[in-house]
Amino acid sequence: MGTLIVLLALAAVVSLIVVSMVRGRKAGKSSCGHKCGCCPLAGQCHAHSKQT
Repeated sequence: MGTLIVLLALAAVVSLIVVSMVRGRKAGKSSCGHKCGCCPLAGQCHAHSKQT
């Protein structure tokens, strides 16, 4: 019974995180911290701004 409660609580937390991320994405927010020096995708993420 305790395992089921923990599982449901964990599922609820994960669901809230996913909903928050989706709402943020729709609002134009990003999880990017804009610290491209330490990012492995630095060359791909903002490639359009480097071309100008």
